[in-house]
Amino acid sequence: MDNDLSNLERYWTCRLTTRGRRTGEPRAVTIWFALGPGCVYLTGGASHPHWCKNLGAEPEVSVRIGGECLAGRARVVEAPDESAAIRQRFVDRYLLARLARPFGGYTDSIPVLIDVQTRTPL
Repeated sequence: MDNDLSNLERYWTCRLTTRGRRTGEPRAVTIWFALGPGCVYLTGGASHPHWCKNLGAEPEVSVRIGGECLAGRARVVEAPDESAAIRQRFVDRYLLARLARPFGGYTDSIPVLIDVQTRTPL
């Protein structure tokens, strides 16, 4: 798989699909993202949004960005340094994240890394 996802940087949101932890049914949410080499970063609110709980039960997810569908395995990032670096990516990328920082935004959000395994055009 090509690790270069930089052509997707021009998009501001992605459509994340997880499996419901109780029902097993697909659950989708539109959310901000950031990119790394072969991975997609997400952050969830500190109160553990449902999509974070769902990927904890079933880590296989899909992410639609622009005209591409990425499939991969998600995990919550626990390491403090790596977590801070992921949050900083959002502060660097999104103006609203920068504005929220002085008020506690993006200081305790839940960082998620999706290791992209397949990439297909829609």
